[in-house]
Amino acid sequence: MDYDKVNKPIKRVDAYEKVTGKAKFGADLSFPNMLYGKVLRSKYPHARIVKIHIEKALAYPGVEAIIRAEDIPNNEFGVIVQNQQVLARQQVFYIGDGIAVVAAETKETAAKALELIEVEYEELPGIFDPEEAEKKDAPLIHSELENNQVVHHRLRKGDTEKGFTQAEVILEREYTTQFVEHGYIEPESLVAVPHEHNTLVTIYGSIQNPFSCRNAVASVLKVPLNKVRII
Repeated sequence: MDYDKVNKPIKRVDAYEKVTGKAKFGADLSFPNMLYGKVLRSKYPHARIVKIHIEKALAYPGVEAIIRAEDIPNNEFGVIVQNQQVLARQQVFYIGDGIAVVAAETKETAAKALELIEVEYEELPGIFDPEEAEKKDAPLIHSELENNQVVHHRLRKGDTEKGFTQAEVILEREYTTQFVEHGYIEPESLVAVPHEHNTLVTIYGSIQNPFSCRNAVASVLKVPLNKVRII
């Protein structure tokens, strides 16, 4: 049997566009009357939000809107437990937790508006180690849970004790490694276009899992799935 593809070099269909700089990425997209969004993020790993002052930022020329947690129909989502905040409402849980989103006419205006937002914090104890989080006296991060464990799966197979007695060598070690993140070929970005193609919103962007994204957006906005389109 003659194979015309297997074990032969195949040109990527998008290779020419990428090496020549002609390929369009999420950050390259532009639409008429487009606004630019920037997120104000927490500078504390764990803190209570006392008050958010947006008056100065909202009055800054070129700022169209500022969104906070109370402006979102359903502010919680999650893959395992539905307790991840879209924007922090009463507490922030990590450095970088989103607090407010500014929509402005330019990126520069949005960035300046972030500087004008003032947040009053009350710092809370943080947990920075999973073993510390398991201790009985550890601060409870999510008050709706019994402890700091998100989920527990039991996996039991075979006779462990018998295996140990029959083993010639038993080696026990503890290993740690650094945080690993993906090496994206483009910055993460997206554009949301309202009321396009008979939908509430169409989202264009660098999205790896469009179906999960659509489910989350529909849940957060409290709209049917067919009102959210992901490209």
